[in-house]
Amino acid sequence: MTTSFSTMAAIRFGYGRRPGETPPESVEALIRQVERGTRETCLFPFEGIAGRRARFFAFREVQQAYNAARDANMLVMVGEQSVNPYNIVMANAFRRDQHLKVRQAVFSPNGFFERLAAFWGDHFAIDARKGGAMRILAGLHEAEAIRPNLGGSFSDLLKAAVLHPAMLAYLDQTRSIGPNSPVGLKSGRGLNENLARELIELHTMGAGSGYSQKDVRSTAFVLTGLWFRNPVYETVYRTRSAEPGSYRVLGKSYGGRARQIEQVYALLDDLADRKETRRHICRKLVVHFIADDPPQPVVDAMVKAWGRSGGQLVDVYRAMLEHPLSFEEEGRKARQPFDFVVAALRALNVPAEALGPGEDAKKAGVRPATDVTALQDVATMTAAGKPALGANPLSVGIIDRLGQPIWSAPNPAGWEENLSAWVTGSQLTERIAWARRLVARFGGTDDPRMLLEATMADAARADTVETVSRAPNRAVGLAMVLASPEFNRR
Repeated sequence: MTTSFSTMAAIRFGYGRRPGETPPESVEALIRQVERGTRETCLFPFEGIAGRRARFFAFREVQQAYNAARDANMLVMVGEQSVNPYNIVMANAFRRDQHLKVRQAVFSPNGFFERLAAFWGDHFAIDARKGGAMRILAGLHEAEAIRPNLGGSFSDLLKAAVLHPAMLAYLDQTRSIGPNSPVGLKSGRGLNENLARELIELHTMGAGSGYSQKDVRSTAFVLTGLWFRNPVYETVYRTRSAEPGSYRVLGKSYGGRARQIEQVYALLDDLADRKETRRHICRKLVVHFIADDPPQPVVDAMVKAWGRSGGQLVDVYRAMLEHPLSFEEEGRKARQPFDFVVAALRALNVPAEALGPGEDAKKAGVRPATDVTALQDVATMTAAGKPALGANPLSVGIIDRLGQPIWSAPNPAGWEENLSAWVTGSQLTERIAWARRLVARFGGTDDPRMLLEATMADAARADTVETVSRAPNRAVGLAMVLASPEFNRR
């Protein structure tokens, strides 16, 4: 059986079919999704980008008040537990952003763009669990750096993602001081190679691609001076922290007597233009969208398109989508937890109002943790002194439970891609249990066979159609659709 273009496009390159939504019928339709997506304003941060940035000083005010109360031994207590208002406002803001991230993917008509945003967010992975300001920077990193730039050149995307304060904070770049810079000489502080190593090994060339430890260390010297201003979280270049001199990276020299951020830009542009970077990124895209064992002709076509276009990503995507092998052998990839949950919510047409944060904010005893007026919408705490906004078990909660918490990758390499990591006994058990709860609440009067047709169309196998048709009741049949091999793969 050959699956139609529109079905493969919706499942392999999007978040699945949604009732009432016309699936893409051509490569150009998929490309238009990218063009529309880069122009649209996403739902997170929940205050908007400007709104989030306008509140940074309010977040710092809460932090300073908490630190002062702690130092004076005047913390608010709930039983024997002290209350941390700073943690509460951070956690609540983060939960709001996470839930809007799910809602964005569920209701966007630009599935391919949303999938690309998830891919690049994982490629430039950060972890909000590092704490502190990372929780209010994580969604901002995607909204400011990734989504507007994933349809342009890779060089521009690289600079935006790597130089964003979220990445500098995650990889401890502000701890990297040129040892012979004025700041280094006075403080005795030195290099931190985290950003330099991940820049070469993960973000551009890829592991084992011919660079040396000396290249990594020289890159770390070139990157010294990168900083962000707190609490406005804007990237700046501090020449007093930059290591003086010139450093050779992969045969090219960067730096000089006077250090400037333009030298960092030049390094990033050159790394973006390397042939190793082209092949690493193109292969990674194919692994993500098509198969753990990527068809080499597809990778080669994308690498050629990269070279012809100077790294224009839309041309690279187009080369992937236009290759015949990209639409063969469905089911070679597992739907990761975020993908699976979003696809199921779309399939059952779950309304937006059901996808907000958990309901702890409505329970008795809830009160503000701080009197900072600007943050009252994220200041609520429970009677136990904990953040009042919890994870909705229908969306963020189940994604957490399935092992892929939003903006919280396990390491800078991001999430595992292999099918074997996500198609496991425990994973499928959790998915089935959640599917049963979901259909019990939102299955309505849907006929399981009609749901299978609406969501999988011609990708549904004959044995799945037969199994669903023989379900003992409607609820079991609906859950079977969401638990089917076809729905859990793409």
